[in-house]
Amino acid sequence: MKTQIQKIIGLLTISSLLFVSCETVDFGDENLNPNSISKANTGALITGAMRNIPGLVSSVNPNLLAQHVSEITYNEDSCYETIQWNFDSFYTGPLMDLQTVINLNNSENAADYSASGSVGMQKGVAHLLKVYMMHVITDTWGAVPYSEALQGVDNLKPAFDDQSAVYAGMLAEIDAALSFLDGGGLSGDFMFNGDAAKWRQFGNTMKMVMALRMADADPSMAEAKFKEAISGGVLGSNADNVHYPYSTAELNDNPWQDRFQSREDFAASDVMVDHLFANSDPRLAKYAAPVVSATGDTSKIDYVEYGGNTYAGMPYGVLNPGILQTRISFLPSSIIYDGTNAGGMLYSYAQVCFSYAEAHLRGWTGLAGDAQTWYELGIASSHAQWGVATADATAYLGSVAAVSMETMAMEKWVALWLQGYESWTEWRRLDYPNDISAPAAAISGTGIPVRHGYGAQTISNNKSNYDAAVALQGPDTQDTKLWWDTK
Repeated sequence: MKTQIQKIIGLLTISSLLFVSCETVDFGDENLNPNSISKANTGALITGAMRNIPGLVSSVNPNLLAQHVSEITYNEDSCYETIQWNFDSFYTGPLMDLQTVINLNNSENAADYSASGSVGMQKGVAHLLKVYMMHVITDTWGAVPYSEALQGVDNLKPAFDDQSAVYAGMLAEIDAALSFLDGGGLSGDFMFNGDAAKWRQFGNTMKMVMALRMADADPSMAEAKFKEAISGGVLGSNADNVHYPYSTAELNDNPWQDRFQSREDFAASDVMVDHLFANSDPRLAKYAAPVVSATGDTSKIDYVEYGGNTYAGMPYGVLNPGILQTRISFLPSSIIYDGTNAGGMLYSYAQVCFSYAEAHLRGWTGLAGDAQTWYELGIASSHAQWGVATADATAYLGSVAAVSMETMAMEKWVALWLQGYESWTEWRRLDYPNDISAPAAAISGTGIPVRHGYGAQTISNNKSNYDAAVALQGPDTQDTKLWWDTK
C-alpha cells in the first residue's frame, strides 16, 4: 500500500493532467469534483511539450559559443563564466509528458485517449519530439540518462548512457516512430497539424543530421543511416523548412523579442560581420542592422560600408567593453520582432543540401548529384531563405571557392545563422571556421567550450551515476570532447 501511494504521489507531481486513484479504498463519489480531469489529455501533453522547443532552437548560449552573436554590456556568457548547466527540467517536464503519451497509448486503455488522435500518430509524434529534445541534450552534455530515464518514481536515479549508446537508441526510436505514423489525425499539434507526411519528413531529416554527426565516430553506420533517411524522404525545398510557429501570444512568442524587451544586449558578432563583409556576402544586410551612429573609438570597432549602409559587429568576448549600443549592429528588427524570420529554425533545406555535399565529399556512393552541385544549392537556398535578391545571390555564387570539406563547413556555419545548437555542434564536429578562438578574457576552460558541465542539481541528486558517467566520458569540464568529436 505504501508503494502504491508513493507511485500515485509521484505521478501526480510529474503531470497535473494525470489522475490516479487508489484501488483499495472506495470513498464513493462524495469527494469527487465533477469539473476535474479524470484522465490525461494526451493532445494537451503534446502541445505542452512543443512549447518547450523555443528554449532549444532560440537559446542564446549556443549562438554565443558559435560566435554568431555577441553580448554588448554583460559579456560573462561570452567569456564562459558558467561551467555547469542543468538539464533536469527537460526530463521532469516535456520529456516526461511525451513519455506519458507513449505509455498511455501502449496501455490496454489506449482507446480512452482516441479523442487526441490515432494511437500511431500519438506515439509517432511523441517519439520524434522526444528524440529531438534528447538529441540536443546529448550533443550538449554527452553521456546522459536515456535507457533508464523517464520511469518516474520507479527509477529516480537513472544511469547515464554512453553517448554512442544514446545515439543507437535514438536512431532506433526514430525508425519505430516512422513506422507508427499512420495519418490517423492528431490534436494539439500546432507544428504540422497532424500531417503524417510532414512528420515523416521531419523524422528522416533529423535522422540525416544524426547520421552525419557520427560520421567520424562510426562511418559505416553513419553512411547506412544517412541513406535510409534519404530513401525515407527529407526536406526537399525551402518550402519544407521546419520553423517553430511563434505566435503573438505571450506564452508562445519569439524569445528574441522578450530578450530585447528586458535589455538590448545582443548584437551581430564582429566575427560574423567581418566574415560576411570580407566575402561580399549579401546576407550581411539580413543578419545585421545598420549602426545608428558610426562614431567612436575605431580601435574597438571595425566599421564597414555595404550597400550604402554602415555596419559594425560587436567585438566578441570583451569584458566591460564600454561600447555604446548605437555604434554597433543589432540583430535586425525582422529577427527580433517577426516570428517568421526569427531564430526558430529546427531544420532547413540549406542544411540538407550541405549534408548531401558532405556525404559526397566523404565518398559515400549511390547519392544523387555531386558535391559541387549540392554545395552551391545549399548556398543559394540559404540566400533565398533570408530573402536575398536573386541577382545578389547569383553574384555571390560566382565568387565562391570550389567545394571542399573546409569551404562546405564554412558556408554551413554561415547558413546556420541563429540555429544555435546546430551551428555550435557543427563547428565542434567539422572544426571550421578554424580561425575562431576563445576570447582573451575567457574566465574558464582552455578554449571555446565543446560541451556543458553537468548541473549541480544533477550531481547532488544522482551522484553515483554522475561519478560513473565522468569515469566513462572524461572530466566534467567544458574541454572534454564528446563521442562523435574525434578531431
